[in-house]
Amino acid sequence: MNMEDTKQYRKGMIGQEIVKSILQQKGYVVYETKTKAPHAFDFMAIKDKREVLIAEVKTKARLNNWNATGIDIKHFDDYMFFYKEYGIDVILYFVDEHPEERRVYCHKLRHLIQPVIYGNIKYPNKDLCKNMVLFSLESMEHVCDLEDNEVQELIKLSTRNYDY
Repeated sequence: MNMEDTKQYRKGMIGQEIVKSILQQKGYVVYETKTKAPHAFDFMAIKDKREVLIAEVKTKARLNNWNATGIDIKHFDDYMFFYKEYGIDVILYFVDEHPEERRVYCHKLRHLIQPVIYGNIKYPNKDLCKNMVLFSLESMEHVCDLEDNEVQELIKLSTRNYDY
């Protein structure tokens, strides 16, 4: 089976399309990779030929047991490499169909790596979930609410198999 045929891939593409649409409505021109291979980030967007952002979109529901979301530690390390080595800050967008969220939220990596404590948990957190770095939802900026049809489509494609 090709990766493009998987639910996870299709769900991710929906999330990317939602974020691209939001950025285009704000006047950004979106540049995407054409190479069908692992890539450093999902896309770059430029506004007025002066403002540049690098976007990584995670289309996934928040965690159930904590007021948090997270990313794979390998991806986190990749983004941190670009940030430390080249000063390139990645904006992490989360497209979240969880019934308590149903929204898009985001923040720059440089903000998310700043230590904070919410509910007696220190974030970013690498201890609560194996192979993940967690970020508090309290650290995120609200971008927009998801439409009912978007939420339903994302739920249909969910491959979530964990209780946390």
